[in-house]
Amino acid sequence: MSQIENSISSIDLTDKSVLLRVDFNVPLKGSELLDDERLIRALPTINFIAENAKSLKIISHLGRPEETGLVQDKFSLKPVAKKLAELLGKEVNLVNSLKELKSLKNISMLENIRFYKGEKQNEDKLSKALAETADVFVMDAFGTAHRKQASTFGVTKFVKEACVGLLVEEELKALEKIIDSPEKPLLGIIGGSKISTKMKVLESLTRHVDHLIIGGALANTCLKALGKNIGKSLYEEDFIELAKTIIKNKKILLPSYVVVTKGRDANLEEKHIDDVEDDDIIFDIGQSSIEDFSQYINSAKTIIWNGPMGYFEEERFAKGTAGIALKISESTGYSIIGGGETLASFSNLNMMDCVDYASTAGGAFLEYIELGTLPCIEVIKNKNMGT
Repeated sequence: MSQIENSISSIDLTDKSVLLRVDFNVPLKGSELLDDERLIRALPTINFIAENAKSLKIISHLGRPEETGLVQDKFSLKPVAKKLAELLGKEVNLVNSLKELKSLKNISMLENIRFYKGEKQNEDKLSKALAETADVFVMDAFGTAHRKQASTFGVTKFVKEACVGLLVEEELKALEKIIDSPEKPLLGIIGGSKISTKMKVLESLTRHVDHLIIGGALANTCLKALGKNIGKSLYEEDFIELAKTIIKNKKILLPSYVVVTKGRDANLEEKHIDDVEDDDIIFDIGQSSIEDFSQYINSAKTIIWNGPMGYFEEERFAKGTAGIALKISESTGYSIIGGGETLASFSNLNMMDCVDYASTAGGAFLEYIELGTLPCIEVIKNKNMGT
């Protein structure tokens, strides 16, 4: 996809109303935002539109409410709109209906799009209604660009003009650097809990990378597939056979040393994988594994990472993730991380500055690596090509 052809800078916004899809699915505690990174990353696009267009109408989802058409306080964007207004230094009107959204000038935000029937199923009725609120649709929610929903995909079919925002453009440039012309050696690091959600990307990554480190509970499933005793550790029984095919690839690197306990509150012990006992639970990779992996990190010219190395939510099980992050911070390779858990773990460790690029996306990040494109990017590209 040509960034120039389909970017917001290629469209004249003068006297036009703009519908902007962002990803403000942020963690909340009551009415307080725990993290405003996604809002901050969207500011360049928002400011660009505010300066050049007649009006700006913002849509986002938050959490997984029911599609009742009614506002559910727990999933209301009210705290988000308030925070955005603070960041912009401008009023942001939060509205509950598409009719209000269409009529308002300046900057307005629609309540959680997932309150509306037809969003998840990408129904034409909602897609058309959204398109009728503005002249131009701007897709800047990279984190949802892999989902064919009314506010991300369907709206493009009915609106007059469509393009991607500055954040999506930035995300695509960073990922294209890795997929299209990475400086070699290219090292992949994949962690997290479920191999089922990352099986396809694991297979895809082995075609791109020179080596692929696997950690987290994903590694447990692979170790189990190797016939290792992983005790009472979390793994996915249904994916053992698939894991067996993946681990045959010589590029795959699994941890030889792991951190185990006999229970969540029991003492930690680092063990070689061959010494794991029946009542052990693996919660992290060991320091010796970090040292084993460091040679690959040090020699890599490009590093891509998605998913933590252990149960990072608890500090004592976050040392594997922190150790790998530290090794990356000391390396000279170009590094890119993606996924909510990965960003959260880096943020918790105050190590966001240690990487060259942090993607706001998780699923979309992985799907782009796997397929080289995303549905919501393609539909804009095709519209602008007249297909």
